[in-house]
Amino acid sequence: MVRAPSTNLRRGTAADHPYVGYGDGPPLLVLPGVNDPLLRAGERAWFDLVLAAYCRRQARACAAAGAPRTVYYLSRPPGVPDTVAGMGDRYRAALDAFGPCDLVGVSMGGFLALDLARRDDRVRSVTLALSAARLSRHGRESLRAWTRWADAGEWLRVYRAGVRAVVTGARRRLGALAVRGFDAVRSPPADDIRRTFRAALAFDARPWLGEVGVPALVVGGTADPFFTDAAFAGTADGLGARHERLDGWGHDAMIEGGRLVDGAVAGFLR
Repeated sequence: MVRAPSTNLRRGTAADHPYVGYGDGPPLLVLPGVNDPLLRAGERAWFDLVLAAYCRRQARACAAAGAPRTVYYLSRPPGVPDTVAGMGDRYRAALDAFGPCDLVGVSMGGFLALDLARRDDRVRSVTLALSAARLSRHGRESLRAWTRWADAGEWLRVYRAGVRAVVTGARRRLGALAVRGFDAVRSPPADDIRRTFRAALAFDARPWLGEVGVPALVVGGTADPFFTDAAFAGTADGLGARHERLDGWGHDAMIEGGRLVDGAVAGFLR
């Protein structure tokens, strides 16, 4: 593990899973969504700074709430399996480096967080951040369309759709320009992306939510493109969890309304 001098920034790998971390206190692991294969922790210095800024923001929210945590954004290595359970098995090996921990699963990362919380007693709590037990019908249709575009090599369409899903306004226009440049200079990890899409499409935790025996929080927006408000509420009910409803927000809540999510997580951990 590399620790930058005079800061609480951490970078390293755990069972080949690259991470960026920030903070002091017990570990809070953030599991990313379907976008992870496109750009992982540890691949680009500028992206690590973006991830570090997010980890710092969440760590500060936790500290202010009286629940200090070291927040780690924990990517998946190349060669991912095509099932959530398979990815979860690899994450369980990564947990050896952290020990007992809290989890935040972002979007499809929530599927992984649920799988780990069900099967590994080192997980102390789980937060589903913009995630439910299963994709909505519209969410499944979107991922199927992205899969068709990926199969046809139309990666710019995939990138643009991803930007539209997570940002609005001026950020969306800037994102459209950024992904054009990204598409021009980077070959996509096509197999990992397709396997990740397949894993997300096949996942359904509804039959076994009651087996997750740790405290849980579900944070979801009423305008989410991948999960319905009813699905967030139903998932919370199945987990016996608190449901934090973000009125008018979708997946943009992590970026444009991030402090709403940070505050909900920090308050839950407190």
